[in-house]
Amino acid sequence: MKLPPRTLLGRSAITIALTLLAFMIISLGTAVYFIAIPMAKRSADDFAAVIVSAAHSLQSLPEEIHADLKQQLLLDHGLIVTNHIHVLSEKSFDVPYYLFFRESLARRAGQELLLFESETGPLIWVDVPAHGKMYRLGFDRGRLGTNPPVVLILVIGGGALLTWLVSVLEVRRVGRPLARLSAAVEAMGRENEFPMLSEDGPEEIAALARALNRMSSDIRELAENRTVIVAGISHDLRTPLTRLGLAVEMLSEDSEPELIAGIRRDLAAMNSLIGQFLTFSKGLDDEHPVQLDLWQVVEAQAADLRRTGTEVQLSGCAAPCPYIAGPVALQRLLANLMDNAAHHSGGVPINVDLQCDEQAVSIEISDRGPGIPADQVAAVFRPFHRLESARSKGTGGSGLGLAIARQLAIKHGWTIELLPRDGGGTVAKLGLPFAQRL
Repeated sequence: MKLPPRTLLGRSAITIALTLLAFMIISLGTAVYFIAIPMAKRSADDFAAVIVSAAHSLQSLPEEIHADLKQQLLLDHGLIVTNHIHVLSEKSFDVPYYLFFRESLARRAGQELLLFESETGPLIWVDVPAHGKMYRLGFDRGRLGTNPPVVLILVIGGGALLTWLVSVLEVRRVGRPLARLSAAVEAMGRENEFPMLSEDGPEEIAALARALNRMSSDIRELAENRTVIVAGISHDLRTPLTRLGLAVEMLSEDSEPELIAGIRRDLAAMNSLIGQFLTFSKGLDDEHPVQLDLWQVVEAQAADLRRTGTEVQLSGCAAPCPYIAGPVALQRLLANLMDNAAHHSGGVPINVDLQCDEQAVSIEISDRGPGIPADQVAAVFRPFHRLESARSKGTGGSGLGLAIARQLAIKHGWTIELLPRDGGGTVAKLGLPFAQRL
């Protein structure tokens, strides 16, 4: 099971961010444990020592210098000494420094000391005994406000946000060139499209772009050579075929009528095969898309097939179904699919169903032939591949019909699926992108 995100950008950004975040947490945790906490304990112990020492100094020194001592404690340590000891409510503070401070006070005074909160101001009071006498010293509650966990959370949160932003920006520098390369490789799969890539950017990306440009150039050259070779062979074959056709026409119909008719059928079949070879080898030329009515296109192809003796039953959306597409490409693709269904239907009528609604546009061509084994569905789209062990006249064909149909579908962004039909047979489903619907 693959967890999101699925993109290289997202996965790389998360990997970098999590790695840096883990490093930050470990570093801050180490700093807090070995530096911040010991410093907090030392600070709390020093402050507790000042408070206990101040109480003992007040008890041991003469009354006439108490005023100076109190003033000095206020200026140096922010301590306030009062002689009015009245009942206050005990206060507990939910900060780590408070725990350290109480522990240090208890250790310095030799007993547990309570902290009280002032009723009139932001002061914390502590009653410190000194040789039987009690002194109340106060200080600003901000002295107990040190809160390392809050600081830790803020630092980690800010660091995580900064790490994520930097990770995204850094990965995008690599992700964008890779996205362009991916789009270019995908375009190479469409006929006659060999875009040249920019060879700039990081050295690894530039090297990959150069390799893809070389491959694109080689593929283009191979495609051009294939076209030239097949066109030359087809031209050389059609010349003697034309002479044979003329010779057959000059023969007397009374001599061997069955033989002459057979020769004519063979010549027509050979010319048809050569035409298919040329179509496949030359690729599929671009044409300007126009607005079509899919129902009329389907009806026209069905009428052509009926003239050959095949019964075609139409169903689905009989209303106008406007769609933008190349007319020649769509007609050729439908003709190939419907001819393929007719060849394998065994004389049983084929069904053509047009679905044209707000959710999807599709054309399903169904036959009652022997069907296609599941392990052969992908193979039948390969050029010259046929399910029959022998190329009999009964089934005929060159094995290029579905290959040409797939070329057309890939080039125009359509989809072709060969599905098993309930009760036997095959359903060829042509899916048309809804985005091209008017």
